[in-house]
Amino acid sequence: MSIPTSEQETVVQYDRNGETMTVYTTDSTQITRLDKIYQRHKEHKQAGEVVAVEYVVDKKLLSYRSKRVKPVLSDEQRAAARARLQTMREKRLQANG
Repeated sequence: MSIPTSEQETVVQYDRNGETMTVYTTDSTQITRLDKIYQRHKEHKQAGEVVAVEYVVDKKLLSYRSKRVKPVLSDEQRAAARARLQTMREKRLQANG
């Protein structure tokens, strides 16, 4: 029994004095993402199928941002970054080749 995407949700809950937060989600994309990082604390099942998962995480990992910041690079910085990326790609190809 899957939950329609329009009804999937993620809730982050923590208290002021606690050191952990609980992340409860029915969003299948978030479950996939969080499974790669954290261990499941509790599974909620319906008709034998997992419909929601809870994770308990260190509250210090929570971050608030006011906006996305795009770095402004000079031509020299851009060229240096391009060279580093090219070097990494070449090393990866040599390792896999």
